[in-house]
Amino acid sequence: MEVNFKIGNVSMHTFLSKILQLDSIQDVILLSNYGELLFGKHVDGLLKGDGEIARWNVIIAGLAGPLRAELLFERGRYYIHHNQLGYVIVGMKNARSLNKVKMACINVQEKLGETVVRKRVLLKMLAEAEETLKPHVIKALAPLADREVTAILIDLLQKEAQFDPQNRDKLQLSLCETLGHSSSYGALDALNEFLSEYGPGKGPLHDAVEKAARVSVQQLELEMPVTGKASDSPAGETDQKAESRTAVQPARQKQHHVAEAMPEQQRIEELLGAGRKNEAISLIMQNIETAAGEKQFHRAERLRDWLIRIDSMSLREIIRAAEIIEEAKRTSISSEHVVIWRDLAQTLSSEEFSSLYHAMTPRNYADGEMVATQGEFLSSLFFVNSGRVQLYAVSQDREIPLKIIGPGEIMGVGTFFEISVWTVNARSMGAEISVLSWEKLQGQKEAYPALYSKLMDFCARFQSPDTLFSRTRRTRRRFERKKTSGRATIILLDEQGKETGIGAKGDLLDISRGGLSFSLRFSKKKNAAALLGKQIRVNIRTDASRTSFSCNAVVKAVRCHDFVGNDYSVHVEFQDELSQMEMQQVAGKGK
Repeated sequence: MEVNFKIGNVSMHTFLSKILQLDSIQDVILLSNYGELLFGKHVDGLLKGDGEIARWNVIIAGLAGPLRAELLFERGRYYIHHNQLGYVIVGMKNARSLNKVKMACINVQEKLGETVVRKRVLLKMLAEAEETLKPHVIKALAPLADREVTAILIDLLQKEAQFDPQNRDKLQLSLCETLGHSSSYGALDALNEFLSEYGPGKGPLHDAVEKAARVSVQQLELEMPVTGKASDSPAGETDQKAESRTAVQPARQKQHHVAEAMPEQQRIEELLGAGRKNEAISLIMQNIETAAGEKQFHRAERLRDWLIRIDSMSLREIIRAAEIIEEAKRTSISSEHVVIWRDLAQTLSSEEFSSLYHAMTPRNYADGEMVATQGEFLSSLFFVNSGRVQLYAVSQDREIPLKIIGPGEIMGVGTFFEISVWTVNARSMGAEISVLSWEKLQGQKEAYPALYSKLMDFCARFQSPDTLFSRTRRTRRRFERKKTSGRATIILLDEQGKETGIGAKGDLLDISRGGLSFSLRFSKKKNAAALLGKQIRVNIRTDASRTSFSCNAVVKAVRCHDFVGNDYSVHVEFQDELSQMEMQQVAGKGK
């Protein structure tokens, strides 16, 4: 018997139940990373209580949290396998099915490496789990509490009166704690509403639940200022505050912004108003299939968002909608594109490749049209699909050809990953190019956290423009650069050239008559990137000179030299070149 785990099924319950059906298997347990039971079955249908779970937590802790382990006992053996959800523990009479179990667990672990798959698996577990286990699944969803998960948890919190009284406190507690991780205004509103329902004279609330709710409210208020609220809504929806509240409003209220261009919108709202929710959901699913089939993916995703708001516990339909959209995206990629980018497709998972493809914007560049200009900052990668692009540099008013870029090659790697201006020109010879912006790649981070590093590693195979230019044995520098030591103090200037009061200090690295470089430390890359192109006033004092010197400059590049220590070098160009005498005064004799 084969044990398969497919993204289309995303049922951990089915997978674990299949393991239980293998020859000689006695019991199967899944403990979360918090040590709580997510699944537990014995071959005869019975599983011992909390004592057995506590025993396994002690064993796992004693083994220092193993990734894999085999334990032998008098009456059989156990195999322990850690994945992104927690610990799979399989008890067996003998080793007859051990290899099958190991391979099945490895396959599942690979699938769970994708955040979107892990989220779907847990959401399906939440729908399938007994009420006593739902708090454990909810807690496991905390690191994945995006807009979709948050909407589902809010809906559960609003239905908390329907919980079994014996389980209500634990469910309320897990919901309040997990919503505190959501960074959502909808969650903030829902928690405040929940607390108001249990105010004086309105019924008791367990102390631990009330404390968790208030802590989560405080946490969300600290993360999100009252003004300038970020939207919980999909891109393109403008009414931010109202949109965040739609997650906690009754489903039958009209939501024109979600299905604005949908012909059947009126019919769906009529069905909801008549209490025929199942028919409305069925109609939305039909429209999702139609939109996805017509490659209107943004519309399909907005319809899916509407489905979540109508009934966030219709997990089967919600997951199926996601699968329909994902499959349509995957099949919409032409075979020619896959052939051109075969190496990239082999580097990424199929889901990553599909997501990256749809994050890019296709553009046709006419013969002679400039794709990028030397000195320009374009925070984009350029994937050449067909045609050719000429890379060339300008030195002493002469064009110096460097390379002709063809299909399957990527341009703009240095500017994109290192935060700098283009050091060469790119002129189309007639080309079709897919453009990936920095913002679009960052938008993939939540669902595909490994995509950024994989893409950066893949791009490392393409020669940088600086390497190509160095082969010409020419130089773009008009002035000799001298290494130096000392301090540089900078102050940011506004558009009128006035000091803003925002400044920093760093160590000098080198200087020339045209500019200098110095080191700075940034806590985040986006802060370093924000400095690019800015006007600054820089005060310089080298160790070789007793006098200081001030001038205005423009930041041309910010390069990371230590990802762990967050050390960057900042390269600036003086607005007015230093005279030979000024250079001698500032740099002294140099080194």
